Amino acid sequence: MKNKNVRGILALIIVTALSFGVIAGSRALAKEQGTDQSQGQAQVTEELDVSGAENIQSAAKTQEGYLVTVKEAGYGGDIVMEVSFGEDKATVTGVQVTEQSETEGVGSRITEEEFLSQFAGAKAPVYLPGMTLETEGEAEPAQEEDLELQDGTYEAKAEAPDNNGYTDQVTITVADGKITEAVWESVDGDGNKKSEQSENGQYVMTEDGPTWAEQSQALGKALVENQSLGFLTMDNQGKTDAVSGVSISVGGFADLAQKCIDQAAGVKTEEKVPQEGTQVDGISGATISSTAAVNGINAAYEFLQTID
Repeated sequence: MKNKNVRGILALIIVTALSFGVIAGSRALAKEQGTDQSQGQAQVTEELDVSGAENIQSAAKTQEGYLVTVKEAGYGGDIVMEVSFGEDKATVTGVQVTEQSETEGVGSRITEEEFLSQFAGAKAPVYLPGMTLETEGEAEPAQEEDLELQDGTYEAKAEAPDNNGYTDQVTITVADGKITEAVWESVDGDGNKKSEQSENGQYVMTEDGPTWAEQSQALGKALVENQSLGFLTMDNQGKTDAVSGVSISVGGFADLAQKCIDQAAGVKTEEKVPQEGTQVDGISGATISSTAAVNGINAAYEFLQTID
């Protein structure tokens, strides 16, 4: 009986010691994590008025600078980020993605440290390779109805693939000064055309709706009928209700078609990279998501420039 009591006491001592070890380890981990969080989100000293500021959800003055919560439309939905800046309102000290619904393993990689860490210490505005800003003082572009189109075939191609690995390209044909044909195609890295894949069942968007090929053809016909892109209104997701049966995002088509029209009209678009700012790297195959993240950071920066 005595031996049983001794064993019971020893077991209680061992369990108690292990419990203290677990508690001590948990406290150390919590302390370490708390340090990391405090570095990323300094104490707020003053809430800032964001009424009327587009896409800015909240902003505050902190002990170390500023913290801005911004929302930007991504590929799969809204992307919400917390962007912290130094006292100069221009140096990014940290970026955290708090909400996103981008494609898993592709656009969702904007949440990864490899992507976000490059912004720490960067001077805003930030920009991706090939991203341009409008030239200050540039004359107002001519209205599309005033443009005289030269006969010929014109093509424009996206600079990089989209989140699914397809690269958009648009070709328009002009005869007798009128657009007679407009073709929107999207090609993957192996040269497969999305139009053909959608027709043979390899690229399926919905079971009962128009195929991608049918929708792209409808857009092309609408451009020929209207002779300009003035009809093509879009929401912040690049969707339109201007063409019956079209449910896909049409931003890529609109951008490239406009470039083709500009070529046909002899309009030269002057491009430049920001004179001040920092170039960053996007995520391969996630152009829309990467651009949304960059635009969000720049929106936060631009908001801070309005603060006294």
